[in-house]
Amino acid sequence: MAFLDEEQDDLVVDEPDRPRRRVRGPQRRRQQFLVRRLIGVGVGLAFLILIVIGIRGCLEARSDRALRNYDSDVATIMQQSEQSGKDFFNLLNGSSGSSSSLDAQQEVLRQRDTSQTLLDRAHDIGAPGQMHDAQNAVIQTLTLRRDALSSIAENVTQATARTQTGNAIQAISNAMGSLYASDVLWTQIGKPEIEKVLKDEGVDAAPLPNGKFMPANATDYLNQTTLVTKLNTLTGQTATTGGVHGLQLDSTSLGGQTLTPDSTNTVPSDATEIDIQITNSGDSDETGISVTVTLAGTQLTGQLQALSAGEQGTVKIPVTTKPTPGTDTTLEVVVNPVAGEQITTNNTSTYTVVFGS
Repeated sequence: MAFLDEEQDDLVVDEPDRPRRRVRGPQRRRQQFLVRRLIGVGVGLAFLILIVIGIRGCLEARSDRALRNYDSDVATIMQQSEQSGKDFFNLLNGSSGSSSSLDAQQEVLRQRDTSQTLLDRAHDIGAPGQMHDAQNAVIQTLTLRRDALSSIAENVTQATARTQTGNAIQAISNAMGSLYASDVLWTQIGKPEIEKVLKDEGVDAAPLPNGKFMPANATDYLNQTTLVTKLNTLTGQTATTGGVHGLQLDSTSLGGQTLTPDSTNTVPSDATEIDIQITNSGDSDETGISVTVTLAGTQLTGQLQALSAGEQGTVKIPVTTKPTPGTDTTLEVVVNPVAGEQITTNNTSTYTVVFGS
């Protein structure tokens, strides 16, 4: 029995419990490091996103500010250029009190200097990249105005003299065309381009000024006859309207050779100018005197600002196109009648000329 009890005791003995595996030591630290690293990466990414958003916001704000500053600078320049135009055309309309062609020249030179200053300021503007085309239009606009006023200043004394040259009148007429072109360039390219960029970028800015240099009746100054009348006003000269009105054609010279109407006139092949002498045969002062010349079918014009009663003047007209050398060519000269002129038979003459071969 004791043997059986002992065997039974051996059978009843339970196996000892297995110890539970625990994570400890290096492996645990490695897991903690990975978790912390993931958290750090997440925080870093979030911080980076915030930085990018902040930088982008700063750049957008900086871009908007640059566009507003550009708009403001151009608006100031064009406003001052517009005022310069008003001052210049007040001068042409006799509102400045100028009393001589030299006074007029000094006034025009002052306006030219103003245009140069505005052009220099426009060059110094830091134009944003989006405003590249607009900036080019602004520079070209102000350059046209500066150059036009320079040309007018150079020619105004001759254009308002008693003996005028067609070259001086033509130069001022061309300058008026440049001023007109500057207005077209600003109103149709420069200004719309600035407004378009501001709208595309969503930037609110002060409205741009009209910026035109020429007055509402700009096309009047593109007509040479009207222009000569304005130049007459510029020097304060007025014409008397009472009494007899009349002009007469005295003589015509081509290339320095006086022409005769009843024979063939051979003139130098290098002749470049037609000189027409006119006398005011009436007893009233006249202004805005015009001459029309037709050479081989090509019509040319010249202007004389004014002639006092009994005074003689010369209109010089450049020859722009020459006929074929060695061939007979018809030259017709017409002194256009002034208001109130009754006798016009002495206002015209026709010549046959041959340019030397």
